[in-house]
Amino acid sequence: MTPPPLYRQMADRLREQISVSSPGERLTSEPVLAARWGVSRFTVSKAIEELVAEGLVVRRQGSGTFVASAPLRKQPGLLTSFTEAVTAAGHAASHQLLSFDMWPGRGMPPFEIDEPSVIMDRLRYVDGVPVARHNSVVPLTVVKQTGLTEEISRRSDFSFYSFLAEKNSPVVSAKERLNARLATEDERGLLSLPAGAVVIVIYRQSFNEAGQLLDMVEAIYDARRYYYETNLQRNNNLQKKGSSDAETTNDTGSSGGPGLDFDRQRKPTARRRRPSGK
Repeated sequence: MTPPPLYRQMADRLREQISVSSPGERLTSEPVLAARWGVSRFTVSKAIEELVAEGLVVRRQGSGTFVASAPLRKQPGLLTSFTEAVTAAGHAASHQLLSFDMWPGRGMPPFEIDEPSVIMDRLRYVDGVPVARHNSVVPLTVVKQTGLTEEISRRSDFSFYSFLAEKNSPVVSAKERLNARLATEDERGLLSLPAGAVVIVIYRQSFNEAGQLLDMVEAIYDARRYYYETNLQRNNNLQKKGSSDAETTNDTGSSGGPGLDFDRQRKPTARRRRPSGK
């Protein structure tokens, strides 16, 4: 049997090291590993690139390579903000405002709105690591009602849902759908994704108690760090009646929802679009 390539052997040794390391712990530098194992630095670098692609470690320019964060999960079916989900899991949430621009409306799906709006584009972080990009379209009426400004949204601890609640217009419901696609070059750069990386894109519309649209967001996640979980119930009455289709159903008792997944045990896993008219 042909042994695996040397870099994969090194990757296996690093996986063993990672399995007993704490999230955020820095790995031994590549030059030191190369000298310790008697291999080229190129071999070590290629091994680490494989672990980065699996989501087990993250590279921080000028700082080194670190063990990826522990699993971050969100309760299925519960409508929470990014900041709430991250904080509840014991991690630190922050963001960087990429742009805060006016837009006249008349977008393409899922950004269909006829009134002037603000586009709030943010890069979201967990423990200082970029994990998502949220591009929110906020109707100008909501901006004026709440006093939302670029200065407010630029704060690193800013949470849009919390801000709305403070302004007496909390989010109470939402509609969302998701799809997978290849990451754009821009997204790969911002989220440190490898070539050919897949992202999960969540389109969500949020509403207050009066049914007023508060925002429409395109949330882009690294597919290796995202999961969608749901509870299903089988309707055996369909089979008893001889039905040949719809053998399973997502009944009223089921629940589901998105979450971030930084699990080290990776599970086997198509362009970012700005609203037109901008």
